[in-house]
Amino acid sequence: PGPGIQPPRIDRKKPRHPFMHRTATVDYGIVLEGELDMLLDRDEVHLSAGDVVVQQATNHAWSNRSDKKCVIAFVLVDGE
Repeated sequence: PGPGIQPPRIDRKKPRHPFMHRTATVDYGIVLEGELDMLLDRDEVHLSAGDVVVQQATNHAWSNRSDKKCVIAFVLVDGE
């Protein structure tokens, strides 16, 4: 950059979970068995069997913090 011009500052924060990701789809998740947590940038949601989550282009990760298996079905629909 020339004098007096500063490049844009981009803060690259360490993600709160190593598997944080974002999809370009509308995602429907149905917890069939067990429980898990959906981690978001600033929040988290605890999900149990029977819960349904719908998200679109949300930065997220999944974490099973129990000692039991979790079965979840996903339907991903193109976001365009």
